[in-house]
Amino acid sequence: MTKQMLLEDHIRKNKRNTVLICTFMALLFLGVIFAFGYIYFRNPYIALIFGLPIALVYIAITYSFSVQTVLSAAKARPANPHVREEKLLIYKVEEMAIAAGLPTPKVYVQDSDNINAFATGKKPENSVICATTGALRKLKPDELEGVMGHEMSHIQNHDILIATVTLAVVGSIALISEILFYSLFWGGAGRSRGRNDSNAILMIIAILLVILAPIFSRLTYLAISRKREYLADANGARLTRNPEGLAKALEKIKNDIPRGKPKGSKTVAPLYIANPFKGQSINSIWSTHPPVDERIRRLRSM
Repeated sequence: MTKQMLLEDHIRKNKRNTVLICTFMALLFLGVIFAFGYIYFRNPYIALIFGLPIALVYIAITYSFSVQTVLSAAKARPANPHVREEKLLIYKVEEMAIAAGLPTPKVYVQDSDNINAFATGKKPENSVICATTGALRKLKPDELEGVMGHEMSHIQNHDILIATVTLAVVGSIALISEILFYSLFWGGAGRSRGRNDSNAILMIIAILLVILAPIFSRLTYLAISRKREYLADANGARLTRNPEGLAKALEKIKNDIPRGKPKGSKTVAPLYIANPFKGQSINSIWSTHPPVDERIRRLRSM
């Protein structure tokens, strides 16, 4: 099997796994809505009629303002074409857009000493790629190109849409579960309808779902993030025809020790090419990204 065939097989496998994970997230979301209906009304179908539309409106609002929210959280600004490093960034983004056959994203810069970058947007036509000033200063042109190829792959693979929607679903599940949790222990939700009925087991299942759903949804979101990073690495290497460029950039990111606290919000940390908040173990189930050493190994095996 040729390296090209191995790469395509790797991409297909990651896409298939992402579909399965997203399906699980959707089922978990519906489960929380059912639990909401059963705990409050002893009728989960009432929740589908009233609760589901409200939850979907919440997701739609989050989706609509996602780009502005991410850029604001990152404290990003438009790239200045009159600054040499930022002009090079604009050129690299244009090159990768041509290679991917996509419209050129808007280019932003985050004033941060970290070596990092991220992509956001609802679709390729209104996408944004942002790089830190640390990346512009510390990366060589081929390394910066590798990073831009990675971010362009996120746009090409519709990762920015998946990340936005799944983050909104995670937020919705957490919000519904928190309301139910406090209602159960402080407001006595569902108590007036009697607790000694034949459906006590269903009530216990509903309560367990309310407690565990936020944890499972968060883990699922992080699993999606890790899968998409591997896929973007592989596809980015195909766009640049130079896996070594991204591999060397990841090595620099791994060894980078920036001054001061990272800028931005932990909420959008999964969007970056590497987690800017490095306090957690890279092998933790709570990690937003796969281990850097494994990413480098896969790139150099292409």
